Amino acid sequence: MDLQPILQHLRAQLDDLALREIEPAPGLDAALRTSRTTPAVYLLPLSEKGRGLDHTGDVDQLEHRLFAVLQVVDVMAPDGTTGVVDLTTLRRRVKKALIGFVPDTSMGDPVLFVGGELVQFEGDGRLWWSDEFGFTGYYDRSNP
Repeated sequence: MDLQPILQHLRAQLDDLALREIEPAPGLDAALRTSRTTPAVYLLPLSEKGRGLDHTGDVDQLEHRLFAVLQVVDVMAPDGTTGVVDLTTLRRRVKKALIGFVPDTSMGDPVLFVGGELVQFEGDGRLWWSDEFGFTGYYDRSNP
């Protein structure tokens, strides 16, 4: 799944926030292991599911693509003050940036919010939250 247009869009839309990283990650474990700075955003591919079209059969398909935006914030900074960017603000901005965005204007639909959940909060002040988004694109075998 090509998440590069989404990554570029997020970077452009969130550039005024004090984010340390907006990066791709191959999976949850990789993001959890590599993150050293907060606040940060990681983009993870989750799934793709294809469905044949009645008029073309299974060779040209609709593909539903699901991805996650993993957000990490420090609820409490080391000096005891609140973190630079709070989770509520970050989630609101991510949703505003992505809902309605069309990653491939030639062959796709807009991004929609699917759901969100707490990933990890172990008392070290670092909170991990994942919001999932999905969109439908088209696979055209003549234009891979």
